[in-house]
Amino acid sequence: MLIGYFFQGNFSFMLYSFIGGLAAIYGIKFYQRQKRTSVLRAGLFVVVPVNIFLILTSELIGEKLSGVDLVATKVAMGFIGGILSASLAFLLLPLIELVFGFVTQTKLLELSNSDLPIFRQMALEAPGSYHHSLIVATLAEKAAEEIGLDPMLVKAGAFYHDIGKIKRPEYFIENMTRNPDLHKDLTPSMSKLVIVNHVKEGVEIAKKLKLPRKIKDIIAQHHGSSLVRYFFEKAKEKYDPEMQTVGEESYRYPGPPPQSKEAALIMLADSVEAASRSLKSPSRESLQRVITEIFESYLQDGQLDTCDFSLRELRSMAAAFHSALYTIYHPRVEYPGFDFEMKKKKKAGNAKKSDDRSPKPSA
Repeated sequence: MLIGYFFQGNFSFMLYSFIGGLAAIYGIKFYQRQKRTSVLRAGLFVVVPVNIFLILTSELIGEKLSGVDLVATKVAMGFIGGILSASLAFLLLPLIELVFGFVTQTKLLELSNSDLPIFRQMALEAPGSYHHSLIVATLAEKAAEEIGLDPMLVKAGAFYHDIGKIKRPEYFIENMTRNPDLHKDLTPSMSKLVIVNHVKEGVEIAKKLKLPRKIKDIIAQHHGSSLVRYFFEKAKEKYDPEMQTVGEESYRYPGPPPQSKEAALIMLADSVEAASRSLKSPSRESLQRVITEIFESYLQDGQLDTCDFSLRELRSMAAAFHSALYTIYHPRVEYPGFDFEMKKKKKAGNAKKSDDRSPKPSA
């Protein structure tokens, strides 16, 4: 429309620019959006040939044929135009991302780089949380592909969702090594405050890192306004119900509940992964029960009310979680020649004790 306005309604120029734009879109898709260089490749190998084809076609179907020099000049300009547009897009893309808040696939790929300082720090200071985030990213990415969400956005959001745990990693069970029970000297309400604060601290770290708004929203909403159930139950055990009433509202995350499907998906993947670790011997049936109960609890608690998941999408997500978790936790074949569980020695010890207790009579 702008080309038509600037060139006084020239239909040929309008058609030329429109088809050239479609060629650029197709070229970026063909060369994969995850790579920033795909912009340059799309301009050189797709837009340039399309420009030249359109110029030659318009000359052939025109009423008068232009001279060879003029046609050559137009073809050269079509070539230069394709290269120049790709170069400008390549150079201006980071600025456009910053000004308009766009989150491109290339940006998400850069943010998911495991060599970034924030991930190296997390791997060293909160290794359990870092490993947990990797598995959550795997679950969420697979489920996102099943229901048509952006896998790269979900994967990046899962990588960052627990970065707030870097502040106090020792208070989270997946990072407890030397002192496994730091919460024993804290009241349930204080423990709840420490646990809940990792969301707020994660958002603060995200602001310092200048992460895109969508990822900051995922960090802020990945627990919604759900109940910190473990310390809520601890509080009910500790306080006499007749002397003090323990209300659920005091043991909930500040929220808000997930406002997007991406944030809700990561919330579900986060809880399912954490709950599956409580299983002593994960099987298909036990993993399915974990997934079903987590989904039902969030549905009943109203945490999924604003993200508009359909029942089909929930079933597809549950199936994706189950498939990925069983792949991770399925039993392996025994190593020949090894007895890691000391079964043989235990059997030998039991047999010896049995012989000592009821020795055979001597001849």
